[in-house]
Amino acid sequence: MPDASAAVLARPSKQVALRLLRRRSFSAGYLAQVIDLAVREAVRSQFDEPDEREATQAHQRLTRYAANGQPGSTELARAMLDVKHALNLVRHRHYRASTVPKSGLDTIVSAERLLELITEAGRDRVLAAQGAALVVLAEDEETSTVYRPVSAAQANALRQATRSAKEGAIRLHEGAVEVLRPHVRMADWSKDDGYGVAVDVVCDGVSVQWWPASLPESRALWEQGGSRQLCVALLAPRFTLSEGDDGALLAKLLPT
Repeated sequence: MPDASAAVLARPSKQVALRLLRRRSFSAGYLAQVIDLAVREAVRSQFDEPDEREATQAHQRLTRYAANGQPGSTELARAMLDVKHALNLVRHRHYRASTVPKSGLDTIVSAERLLELITEAGRDRVLAAQGAALVVLAEDEETSTVYRPVSAAQANALRQATRSAKEGAIRLHEGAVEVLRPHVRMADWSKDDGYGVAVDVVCDGVSVQWWPASLPESRALWEQGGSRQLCVALLAPRFTLSEGDDGALLAKLLPT
């Protein structure tokens, strides 16, 4: 199968820019129709994707719209600048995404997907860093994601490692639930009063905590009623345990 990211980087920029613009979300919903109209006026068939010449024509129409004070012109102009900014930054086929502060496993993001993420984030939340890395700030600016370029071989190796880690996490989750279910009340997410012990995957382990749902007073069953201590006793033979946030237990499999 052809590498979609390679195709994106090789494709003339006006075609890519137009595709990114058409996928962008707008607070002024009618701008999506403005863009579609500009495309329909440029392409020969409504069933065909615009070629480079047609994409250039559509882009010129949209530039005139944005420059002439039409409804939504300021937002459209900003979006077009965001697209241009993304195209100037993304120069590699594969990027390794790492969250800061660290949360979960690193993942591989294609150039195609990263262009969309950067366009949606906008210029104010995207920074260039050393080594061709890119930093995308979350809207609250308290967290960020760093995208570092990697080779195709590195990307493939990380995908395989991530897949193995996810499969291991599933087995770990199943193992913890298997140990706990016969002895403690497990949370039932489908019920408003389905309070009980909840097991969630966290990085390379699982968290075991109380889910109070709409009955926060039930938390006393976890803290003073013995449920937490029972979970510790049940998990200790098979897992290493540590303290998590808000009284949760963090469990990892003991080495074999």
